[in-house]
Amino acid sequence: MTGRRIRVMYVVPDLGVGGAERHVTTLMPNLDRAKFDGAVVCIGAEGKLFADLAHTGIPAVALHRSKREALGAISDLVREMRKFAPDIILTRGYNAEMLGRIAARIARVPHSVVWVHNCGDTEPRGRVRTLADRLLDRRTSAYFGVAKAQLSYMVEDLGYDENKITIIYNGVEPERFDPTDDRSAVADLGIGESDRVVGILAALRPEKDHANFLHAARAVADAVPNAKFLIIGDGPMRPEIEELRAELNLADRAILTGSRSDVAQLLRAIDVFVLSSYSVECFPMALLEAMASGRPAVCTAVGGVPEMITEGTTGHLVPAHDSAALADRLVPILSDQALRQRMGAAARARVEEEFSLRVSVRAAEKAMSAVVGVNPELGRPVRLTVVLDLTFVGGAEVLLLNLFKNFDPNVVVPRLICLREAGDLAAEFTAAGFDVEVLDRTGKFDTKTLPRLVRSLRGDKTDVLLVTHHHRAALALGRLAAKAARVPVNIVAAHDMDLTSVGKRVFPKWAVNSFRYSDALVLLSPSQGEYLHREEGVGRNARTSAREVVIPNGIELPPAATAEDRQRARLHLGVAEDDFVVGIVARLSAQKAHQVLFQAVAACSAAVPQLRLVVIGGGEREAELRELAEELGIAGRTSFLGIRRDVPALLPGFDVACLSSVHEGVPITLIEAMAAAVPIVATDCGSIRDIVGEGEQGYVVPVGDVKQFADRLTTLATDESLRTQLGKNGRARVEREFQIEQTAKAYEQLLTDLVVGKQ
Repeated sequence: MTGRRIRVMYVVPDLGVGGAERHVTTLMPNLDRAKFDGAVVCIGAEGKLFADLAHTGIPAVALHRSKREALGAISDLVREMRKFAPDIILTRGYNAEMLGRIAARIARVPHSVVWVHNCGDTEPRGRVRTLADRLLDRRTSAYFGVAKAQLSYMVEDLGYDENKITIIYNGVEPERFDPTDDRSAVADLGIGESDRVVGILAALRPEKDHANFLHAARAVADAVPNAKFLIIGDGPMRPEIEELRAELNLADRAILTGSRSDVAQLLRAIDVFVLSSYSVECFPMALLEAMASGRPAVCTAVGGVPEMITEGTTGHLVPAHDSAALADRLVPILSDQALRQRMGAAARARVEEEFSLRVSVRAAEKAMSAVVGVNPELGRPVRLTVVLDLTFVGGAEVLLLNLFKNFDPNVVVPRLICLREAGDLAAEFTAAGFDVEVLDRTGKFDTKTLPRLVRSLRGDKTDVLLVTHHHRAALALGRLAAKAARVPVNIVAAHDMDLTSVGKRVFPKWAVNSFRYSDALVLLSPSQGEYLHREEGVGRNARTSAREVVIPNGIELPPAATAEDRQRARLHLGVAEDDFVVGIVARLSAQKAHQVLFQAVAACSAAVPQLRLVVIGGGEREAELRELAEELGIAGRTSFLGIRRDVPALLPGFDVACLSSVHEGVPITLIEAMAAAVPIVATDCGSIRDIVGEGEQGYVVPVGDVKQFADRLTTLATDESLRTQLGKNGRARVEREFQIEQTAKAYEQLLTDLVVGKQ
């Protein structure tokens, strides 16, 4: 594949009006023409959206075959495939998925993909389709989805191999949607400038539950006298909806527009957007378009909608069939212009950052390239060498191991060099299939280390060398060896901050003064960059500057913890069901300042007699901390569990997870606790505020402030509903921002960009 474009053919039933059809007409013309050639085949008729491809340069053909003409359709598809010679076919829709994959097999197309746009079947799949899916699975290279909510349907209901599934969010072009207010498109519908308008854009079908919307509208109309309701779309339920509108006395308040081609203009005329579906919405384009138009949304929490709306920030999620909840969320937004503007701006910003067409198309390109087996930018994998002094069980080293496991081998091929010795984690790198080379450095002045490292980098044909801030020999020798071996790219990763509080630096001065010789400095958060600029002189001049890139830590997201998980964890922790369990997972070192947490526990133990403290981790302070627990009178309620490798399984047993550190980076232990839906109380150091919002996922207290630490623990001990809500917020934030797959993809993109830039 190196040196030529990837040829992609999209096979669909037709291009009628719908979100899945619009996906085809927006994806294919926007593929990078330097790397991809595209074509579209409709098995049936063209459909209304077929004309959208006319002037895009994407060849498109309609075969006009009916469902009864399967053999003829296969013959036509084989002809089209042999003519275009695709490297990969994409299929969507029942007959396209079955006939397209059969034709691809006959035409010897190397790769085929099923792109799933639904989260469930309206009717059970028949025996023929089930059998066809099972037989064709062996010839299917991958399955693409549009929302994580589809995973259970695709794996459990359809039986697809989870390892073959890639989720690629839909996207829209934000520039096509103007976030300003404009009522001109609805001036002829009796809507005035002073009216507050709630809009719903959905086909008038049963599963869209317009009845729920109308019942909510009745309640909103009673509370907001100038409220109007815009129902955009058409469908078989229109007579029933019109009848219900009359029954609810909303004939002059709820306007049915029918199908409209000026959706972007209509969205500018509404104040709040609604979807009220009770069946599963996968990743509705209408909601994306409303968000791009700067409109807050109140939608039922079905399918992929919770992946799109940030609760309380871009809008609200409500239960299906609950018109009262829908109305309760709409009234405050309609009544508060500042709130509408703030939520609308946040919605638009999220589309620009995460759900733009550009982001969606690039993700599709990457996924297709991975299926074909090439790096989409480079044409081959980037060869990455990470140089450490040795491996040990620390946050940065565990992150590297998980990154290695989550890199797409078609994009990045990593390996590890240890200068001194292998260390505690090396066996896990090797067991996972990664090369680990040990150079046996014997001391500070071992003159053999540098030439050995240079030879290794040259022999591997390394593209990128990565070193971390806290492996000082690797930080010096790694970058020297990279220059000597003519490695195109070298980067440095920082994993700590706030070290001035203990009289230390993240980077030695010589390292900062040589940053111009590195191609990138990878940071964990924006605040870490601000600290390094302010306290250590990074970026003050050309000598101390390198390209700075923020890539947050990520974890392997476990399944949401169940009641059974909690019971099992508490059994292993040795605590009772009604105990209030405060846990800390951290090395027993001065940095973690366990004494602050111990004193806080002692301070609130009288008010919270059921409090139990669980300490996980090992280190030089264990004897000192055991003695402190005795002195404070909390030894009987404190358990020291030592170093544990089953921490994720124990976390659901916590009621609160704590860190009392004096300095941190972005602690993975807190992210893991949030993933287990455990609220946080932590000291205000490092980048903790970048992951824990005050009163959102937990609480952040001043470093060393025992009283405030104790007050927060007491508050959480006495309010189970608060703990539950904070835990849910934490889980949602990890799902959104701190998954290892996101971290790996960010590194893949950085490495690829840097290597391509050096060619």
